[in-house]
Amino acid sequence: MNKLIQPTITWMKTHWRGLVITVLIISLAIVTLSLQLSSLVPGQNKYETQTLAEISKFPTPWHRAVNAPYMIVAYLFGEISGDHLYGARVASVMFGLAASALMYYIIRTWFNSKVAVIGTLLFVTSSWLLHTTHLATPLIMLVFGPLLAVAPLAWFMRTKKYKTLAFMTLAVCLGISAYIPYMLWLIAIAIGMIIYYEKDMLSNIKSWQITAAASIYAVLLLPLLVSLSRYPGQSLELLGLSKTFPTIGGYFSHLIELISSLFLRSPALPEMRIGHLPDLEIFSATMLILGVYYLIQRASSKKSIVLFAAFTTMMLILPFSPNFIMNSVVLLPLVYIAAITGIVELINQWFTYFPRNPLARNIGIGLLVFSITITCAYHLENYFVAWPNVPETKSVYVVKS
Repeated sequence: MNKLIQPTITWMKTHWRGLVITVLIISLAIVTLSLQLSSLVPGQNKYETQTLAEISKFPTPWHRAVNAPYMIVAYLFGEISGDHLYGARVASVMFGLAASALMYYIIRTWFNSKVAVIGTLLFVTSSWLLHTTHLATPLIMLVFGPLLAVAPLAWFMRTKKYKTLAFMTLAVCLGISAYIPYMLWLIAIAIGMIIYYEKDMLSNIKSWQITAAASIYAVLLLPLLVSLSRYPGQSLELLGLSKTFPTIGGYFSHLIELISSLFLRSPALPEMRIGHLPDLEIFSATMLILGVYYLIQRASSKKSIVLFAAFTTMMLILPFSPNFIMNSVVLLPLVYIAAITGIVELINQWFTYFPRNPLARNIGIGLLVFSITITCAYHLENYFVAWPNVPETKSVYVVKS
């Protein structure tokens, strides 16, 4: 017993700072994403009413496959709590927390733990994410989905010791992702990355491993295939398309409006924002632009290719949907990963100009910490204080559960 206790104590003494920070980040994520879940605004909006109608009985995935993982979890939480509205919102929080954990893993894998802490902090305090996790709708799956596809891909392309486990995990995650709108495009990107960059590794995978992964994937997709055979119209939803395609002019108008909603001015959507405020404030928008520059400078790296391919694909597909502004939340994880990349580039450039000046280096770090603190405070006040008190918000929460 002592042989087990002593190494544990030694490890904790060495890593206590990381443990404390991890506990604080987890606590902050749980509190912010679930705070005032049913009391911030009274009643429910029209999107939540639609979700509650779908989960009034058990949502069998072989009948309705789109967003089935969320619907099943929301139904179960609703049955346990006795309140389907609250249960669906709890389901959104759970998927939001899972998305935050995946975000931390991706950033830590591509950069380091310190950068991952900063990135996760910005992510969990984003008013964009807070709005999504407090809604009793499957919209949170558009945040969870890209991270669910990218995280196991990052692990699979990085690990050497756990290749088999990573391969099986990737099959499971891609199977679940197939039920989420827009994710079929990202699944194609993930498979393409594996085939192109991991040819040697794939040739070393044993036939039983490929068979096992394919079997897992097939079993997970079976309800989806049955559902699509009965109701093939769902395929358009899963692809992020609509039955009626916009005109060429309408498409480019949607695209411009989508870009504007990120940086300048967004259309009115009182369920998810105040007035016409853009999705990103000045700091995050600046870091996003700097992150894009960083990725362009390293265009040949795997992470740059994954981000560019995913972001470009989503930007080109979103304007086809009539609900493209609301569905633009699918860009949220990609935007924040790119913004974190921008912060890394900012730190690197600052340290390059001041390689040996401790005062200048500390000033740079201090300004960055101050900017991040102000940004987090802005988003928290935006969501918890300003948004619930504007008349437009109150006007769309008039239906009582």
